[in-house]
Amino acid sequence: MACLLGLAPVAASDVQTGEENKNILLMKNGAVILAHTGQYDKEFPVNAMIEGTLQNYWASSNPGPRGWAPQSFVIELDQQYSLARLVVDNRETDEKAFPGVSARQVRFSASTESSKSGWKPVATVDALQFSRKEVKLTRPVTARWLKVEVLSNFGNASYTEINELEAYGKPLGRKVPFMDPNGVYQTNYRLLQLQVEGDRVTGCYEMDRGYVHGTTNGRVFDIEWIEHKGEERGTALLVLSSGGFLNGLWYEDGVMKGPWYGNKLRGQAEIDCDPVTAAMGVGFNADTLVDQSSKHVKPFVEQ
Repeated sequence: MACLLGLAPVAASDVQTGEENKNILLMKNGAVILAHTGQYDKEFPVNAMIEGTLQNYWASSNPGPRGWAPQSFVIELDQQYSLARLVVDNRETDEKAFPGVSARQVRFSASTESSKSGWKPVATVDALQFSRKEVKLTRPVTARWLKVEVLSNFGNASYTEINELEAYGKPLGRKVPFMDPNGVYQTNYRLLQLQVEGDRVTGCYEMDRGYVHGTTNGRVFDIEWIEHKGEERGTALLVLSSGGFLNGLWYEDGVMKGPWYGNKLRGQAEIDCDPVTAAMGVGFNADTLVDQSSKHVKPFVEQ
């Protein structure tokens, strides 16, 4: 049996229902990675660990002179939770090509103070090769931010990998108000503008004069992107942190292509496009569009 700190193995009879059965580390449930020590490339991004599928996974970056080194990640939840269970899933890592690459000891710490301080140890999970390890905390732990540290793997000297991280627990108190998402973001694909009305979002981005549209709850953006007069299109799932950092993944033909991330620009940032013009440029029928060009976009003010 794996050596666990403050944990108990989950028995088949420990069936969770209701809110405790919701994976709060999923991007679609509002989790967002704020910082990490490295990833191999865009095909094996850190966001793959909270995507919710086994098809994609995270791999550590190229090793230094001394080989593989411990890795860490900081994840913000959409509000405070009372943590009950933790999971490290290694079912589909690339053990065949890189024996011993799966993460082994994974340490979780929690904070209710900030993403940079106030860390308190939660547990160290001994993960498994070719398997999913789920454990239950002996005592609930309150968390808004989680720090996840990969301390060891199963022997590979160069790399380590994780399929999925999961966490389950009950929300505490009132839901934290989300940041105003309207505005312009400096991303790895140049400037992106988002305009939100109710649960709908439209926008455009400078690279290839693309258009985006979809749904949002103000934090999670489930969108379609369209470029080159509609000849290229795909989807993206992006999450906006409480500090204005947008992070997620984009897909084409159902295949994950890499991360899409950036910071919200302060003040009256401008972009050389507007959603209506961008939509028409990719072949949308203008009669189906809602002209939002007259709507006021509030600037973000640092609190």
